Amino acid sequence: MQQGSKLRPPPIDVITIQSQVVYGSVGNGIAYRTLLKKNLEVLQVPSVLFGCPPYYGAPHGGAISSEWFSGFLEDLIAREVVCRARAIIIGYLGDVAQCHILADWLPRVITLNPGIKIYIDPVMGDYGEGVYVDKRLVERYRSPYLNLAHGLTPNGFELEQLCGMALSTREQTEQAARALLKGNTQWVLVTSAPGVANSEQEVGLLLVTADEAQSFTHAKIDSPVKGTGDMFTALLIAHLLQGEPFSKAVPTAIHEVCAVLEDAARHGWQEIGHLRALK
Repeated sequence: MQQGSKLRPPPIDVITIQSQVVYGSVGNGIAYRTLLKKNLEVLQVPSVLFGCPPYYGAPHGGAISSEWFSGFLEDLIAREVVCRARAIIIGYLGDVAQCHILADWLPRVITLNPGIKIYIDPVMGDYGEGVYVDKRLVERYRSPYLNLAHGLTPNGFELEQLCGMALSTREQTEQAARALLKGNTQWVLVTSAPGVANSEQEVGLLLVTADEAQSFTHAKIDSPVKGTGDMFTALLIAHLLQGEPFSKAVPTAIHEVCAVLEDAARHGWQEIGHLRALK
């Protein structure tokens, strides 16, 4: 009697590792929904678990322990899930220990699956809010850890933290982003990029690769909704996985985020609601 072949895990498009909330549209709270809306198979790994985002006040919950966090990641290797995944997105981390765990785990994943793509959004803070993570995590992001990523999506404030200086011109922003093109890193897309927007009514983005720098702008949307960076990264990666070039993927993702924000503003929502604006 022939022995049956070993069962394999189903293919997964994206493993998204970032914050998770019971209520709210930040971190996996919006990235997971967005990726599903784009017809991708997605798994989510929480770095923190909160009842709601901290901007409502001190929430219930906290960072996932190192034991649990490393265990979740080990399970993905043990079940051979990473061998059949196409991409990993890493966003908000709960503490510096998680960054160390990922720095050990990601090279193992790449060895098991050389074709997998790693995308890191080095979430640290934003203009008007300052740094809202452990300062040790900021230092860790300045280390070679980021070189494990194929693509990076910092906002302008986070890029300033990485390069250690204030940025005001497009040339300075491009130079700071280009300095991150080391190791595996093939591109850096800076959101709210200093020196790119033509007026205060616009938001600028700057894509930097080894060969070029391309800027994009869009009108500011009057909405207090948070999590737009997490949503944008998810949309961008979705379009790249679907084979679109940057020249199309970036403006399409921008348009979709703006459409969702306009929808939330129209309804007077405090969080992103339905995603019917996404096609």
